[in-house]
Amino acid sequence: MFPERERALEPIALPALPPSSRPARACPWASQSTKSNGIEPAYPSLTIALRLSTCKIDTYPAKAHARRLAGKLDAKDGTIAIAANPSQLYPKSDLSVPFRQDRDFYYLTGSNEPGQYVTYDIGRDTLKLWLPSIDESQVVWTGRGSTIEEALEKYDIDEAEYLEPSGSRQDGMRYPRANLIRWLHARATTARIGVPCGADSRPLFLMDYSPSALEHWGLDCRILNEEPHSCIAEGKLRYALNACRVIKDDHEISLIKHANKITTEAHLTALRGLHSFTTEAEVDAAYTGTCIARHAKEQAYDPIVGSGQNACVFHYSANNEAFRDSQTCVMDAGCNVDCYASDVTRTFPLNKAKPGHWPSKEAEEVYQLVEKVQEACIEALGPGRDFIQVVLLARRLTLEGLMALGVLKGTFEEIWKAGTVIGFFPHGLGHHLGLDVHDVSPIPHPPLPRAVAASADRPFTPFFGLPKQFDFADAARYAEETSTSIPTSRLEPGMVITIEPGCYFNKVLLEHFFLNNPAHSKFIDRDVLDRYWKVCGVRIEDDILITSDGIENLTTTPKGEKMLEIIRESARSARR
Repeated sequence: MFPERERALEPIALPALPPSSRPARACPWASQSTKSNGIEPAYPSLTIALRLSTCKIDTYPAKAHARRLAGKLDAKDGTIAIAANPSQLYPKSDLSVPFRQDRDFYYLTGSNEPGQYVTYDIGRDTLKLWLPSIDESQVVWTGRGSTIEEALEKYDIDEAEYLEPSGSRQDGMRYPRANLIRWLHARATTARIGVPCGADSRPLFLMDYSPSALEHWGLDCRILNEEPHSCIAEGKLRYALNACRVIKDDHEISLIKHANKITTEAHLTALRGLHSFTTEAEVDAAYTGTCIARHAKEQAYDPIVGSGQNACVFHYSANNEAFRDSQTCVMDAGCNVDCYASDVTRTFPLNKAKPGHWPSKEAEEVYQLVEKVQEACIEALGPGRDFIQVVLLARRLTLEGLMALGVLKGTFEEIWKAGTVIGFFPHGLGHHLGLDVHDVSPIPHPPLPRAVAASADRPFTPFFGLPKQFDFADAARYAEETSTSIPTSRLEPGMVITIEPGCYFNKVLLEHFFLNNPAHSKFIDRDVLDRYWKVCGVRIEDDILITSDGIENLTTTPKGEKMLEIIRESARSARR
């Protein structure tokens, strides 16, 4: 690409420090500098080590991920560099923000520690972890990160090195990554950033090519003014990482299964206590407490426990309302295990007089409608199947169900064309699941969010339903585009996706965008709708693995009649 504009990187000059300026470390856990092949290290106070043994069988397969990423980049040489998230404090406070690792960094390391960096030398097939130097004065307050020996033992890496401590430069400038920057410059000074430029080039692949990001890596930001921006910020690493992460290996699948197992146990704890609960908070506490007790304190997202109209708020997380006369409660909650997510939703009846029974015929009918839609959609999944067609199946079945209940009236074709069903099923059917609960899917691309498939150069396709700024008054156009103009999305073995149909009677949504619009209101029977307002919302969600010959449902959390029987039995046991 633009070979006539090739030029070498211009690194920021970082003077080498004489060994005498680096006093020997005195902390008891710091290793001594090592030799490799008889060559003395250039910086004696920096600890460098090589992993000589093969990784343990249960070690996160970071090296395999790095090799796979290089293959997606179609790069034979060059360097990939990614930073971990730093530890942070709340603004105007000395309290720490709960740490959450950068998921791309984790994919290449398996490390959940802050302040680290990872580099992968593609030509040498060498994965290296750069560790924050240990500050003995802070250990008593915040503990410490891994030593080099510990990192080599825990992680599937080839080399490890401490980053130069802050303020170590003789000129007084604080450049805590000086040795990492020198290392990068030594390997990537003959090619434009991120773009292979010839047989002898060694490109540097970064996630971000903004001026501040380039400066962070010690690169001369003037390159942005002299090179075509499209050449520098083409985002190839981002798309290649998405293409890798969307297909899970056996280790990743085992972590998602483990997360589902703990999530199921936590959901069961909530179900078994439901007969005595009177608030959303009690359900949340039962679920969360079980996760913490099973060493899964980190949640994939804030638990959603919404009763009444809160069941219609998709990202509700206050979880502090009393049940009062609500008929249903939507519990959408999943924990993380080693940064891998589960995502499970169940809807259960709120019936103090008869626990485990639906409080009204309408609530039972809506639950059965959603249950039928989910069963049909899961049945339609498999390798090579078009997920968009499954999304359309969910909407068609929901429309048919609402017509059977009498909520919608008219012909199927005219209601479908108007898009009125969007008022009752406004979100998407599912999404990828993995290191993020909404895993490497939503890349904004008007008019709809779209998802990256397993090929780095494959067109985006929509896994979510609606953009955040969607104009509900334009539901007809959305339905038409969903039906006709979106590229297909083929499911592939190794993908993990959620299937989460729902049906909602959200007063704000329906009254402000549908009931007051003649294009939709003519299809809605208000007398029948009045009977269903009290149901509020129902959603059911499972995590599905696409296999080479079918599917595997990774979610074992009870639903349907089995769920109801657990609630009933717990209530009976409490009365004995």
